[in-house]
Amino acid sequence: MVYRLKNLAEMAAEAGLEMAGVAPAAAPPRLRALLQRRLDEGRVTPFEEGDPARRVDAAGLLPGCRSIIVVAMALPCTGEESPAPAAGPRGLVARCARGPDYHLLLASRAKRLLAMIAEKLPAAPAARILVDRSPLVERELARLAGLGWIGENCTLITPSAGSYAALGTILLDRALEESAPLPQGCLACGRCREACPTGALREPYILDPYRCLSYITQAPGIVPAEMRPLMGARLYGCDLCQEVCPHNAALPAEGGTKEQPAPFSFFPAQPLLEPILQMTRKEFDCTVGLTAAGWRGKSILQRNAVIALGNSGDSDAVPALAHVLKRDSRPLLRLHAAWALGRIGGSRARRSLELQLQRETEPAVIAELRQALKQPGP
Repeated sequence: MVYRLKNLAEMAAEAGLEMAGVAPAAAPPRLRALLQRRLDEGRVTPFEEGDPARRVDAAGLLPGCRSIIVVAMALPCTGEESPAPAAGPRGLVARCARGPDYHLLLASRAKRLLAMIAEKLPAAPAARILVDRSPLVERELARLAGLGWIGENCTLITPSAGSYAALGTILLDRALEESAPLPQGCLACGRCREACPTGALREPYILDPYRCLSYITQAPGIVPAEMRPLMGARLYGCDLCQEVCPHNAALPAEGGTKEQPAPFSFFPAQPLLEPILQMTRKEFDCTVGLTAAGWRGKSILQRNAVIALGNSGDSDAVPALAHVLKRDSRPLLRLHAAWALGRIGGSRARRSLELQLQRETEPAVIAELRQALKQPGP
């Protein structure tokens, strides 16, 4: 039997969600082919499920799954007032991490929606709520569920929240009437590809994730040297391809939720960089750890802050970077601090590099120190 939820949109709104729709549990052949192509071309990152079969297997996550309800929620906060210009170098944080962790908010609201749906069915369904931590291809499921369309920058664009929407799924063992997909709304203007500083958007709808700054700011380990200057001041994520999208132009500069008003001060849009280098674990857990960026941990955030300081070109940042180079026990941070000092240049930076070269024992850091000392002076 196929059940029809006549007032799904109203129930979603009551639960605090922007949109909800029903996608088929069985993936279309087109999606399987696209996933296989990405795998064959080496465009699957370690953050994703590598097996295409698992990415379309809803029954593997909920036995007997017959429908997938896809839900969307506008990101909790989308901006803040401009900071004072003379406070020191600042970083950039993607919109998805400027508010309370959207995974928790979206899961909570999806749970409310599921409870309402269960009341409409003759018996309690078997269900599973998944937010982000799922092998399923949420964006394509959202398109099939009529929530929006896929843009040339590979993001889902919704009518109400543009591409700044968080997605989740509710798997059900009941057959629900499926929603109709929306017409393709991408304007094919090419602005997203023109704005990408690394050329990650190789062609419309084709993204090389290993050149995407959003991925690079989250990936562990050493940032490739050629990518560090392109990171600019980015601490977490990159919104450039979304900021230039015409569908996002009319969105408000700031947003908020009942749980937390905007702006969310724990991890602002443009935080000062030097305090991040001094952040304790407790301070991290009470601030950044409460956002969607918290999962990457303190070391990755501090690595990115070191790179951003180097890209700032601000000679006043040299003492903070020299302290990291000399005192920090983590080779990852010392290596990037050496690069940052070499990028800023000047006699103070050079002296710090020379002294560290005399005491450094980590081969990778030694190599970076030597490379930094080759940089021409100011």
